[in-house]
Amino acid sequence: MASALAAISGRLSIGEEAYLRALTGRLVGKELFRGYNKVAIITYPDRVCESIAAAAAVAYLETFGYGPGKVMIFDYQEDLKALAEKVISWNPEAIYIAFGGEQRMTDVNNMTVELLKALMDKGFKGSLLIHVRAWLATKQLSTVLADPSLSGYLGSLKEVKVFTADANAKKFFFHIVKFKEGGVELVKYKEEDITDEHAQLLKLSLPPG
Repeated sequence: MASALAAISGRLSIGEEAYLRALTGRLVGKELFRGYNKVAIITYPDRVCESIAAAAAVAYLETFGYGPGKVMIFDYQEDLKALAEKVISWNPEAIYIAFGGEQRMTDVNNMTVELLKALMDKGFKGSLLIHVRAWLATKQLSTVLADPSLSGYLGSLKEVKVFTADANAKKFFFHIVKFKEGGVELVKYKEEDITDEHAQLLKLSLPPG
């Protein structure tokens, strides 16, 4: 029973993991979603990922104005073609990939790569927003860019953004991802201070391998 009540990392309770996502989601909704009128969040259907999706949605609506049809949460599913079609038919300006909290990083990498293939096949051409754990799981998108078709696809999108964190410096950084031969370049456009509490939770919430 105890294992069922613990987070997968084993260092934080589920409640602490969810609170960490509330703190992080507040900044995601305010800064990563800034400038978009319609954002689709694709999240994994577990407690941690749904927590950050909800927190980001609330922060976005509170910051930029509450109203219908501005943000929608879509659950990751095995039929990725159906998921991509459902998301794109909603016609979002930006799609936020928000999973990685309770899944192994190798699985997060595979899910991210396959999801991007589905979005490419269904013709999404808007802005792509990437959660830091998906960024880390894909080794800064290197596993994605290893596929020539995906490399070209990401470069064709309107914009790709990611946020990263430095718990020791107590900072969150928001970047535009620029694609160049041999890899990517991050162009920082915003940084935010985080609290000691937020930084400590980040340090304890290590993603599983």
